[in-house]
Amino acid sequence: MKREIYLISLLLSLLLVACGSTDNYGYPSHITFEKDGGTKVCSGTSGCYQVEIHDYNGDGNTTYSKGENDTIIATYDWLTVKFRLYTEVLKITALPNTTGKKRTLYLSGMVNDFSADIKVTQH
Repeated sequence: MKREIYLISLLLSLLLVACGSTDNYGYPSHITFEKDGGTKVCSGTSGCYQVEIHDYNGDGNTTYSKGENDTIIATYDWLTVKFRLYTEVLKITALPNTTGKKRTLYLSGMVNDFSADIKVTQH
């Protein structure tokens, strides 16, 4: 009987841990593009004040420019992110993949001195 109670409490604990928050400030943790590229819009619960794009090693020289209506455009390699300061919407654009290989970049949006991290892959 004690063993059954122990197993039930263990399973219940694991279930509760598995249901824990994976908030990422409401942003998805992973976005996938097909080889033709395209644009996807994602939103979160808090706005970003800076966006950086980098590879797995953290390397990436994100270039910034200004667009219409105070839009900030962040670009690195094949990925572009458009956003407005402190708004909850990111517009992510991937160029067509002509390499024939899967490629991955990481997007870090700074929110309240923490980051919302999004893994972006393209087939």
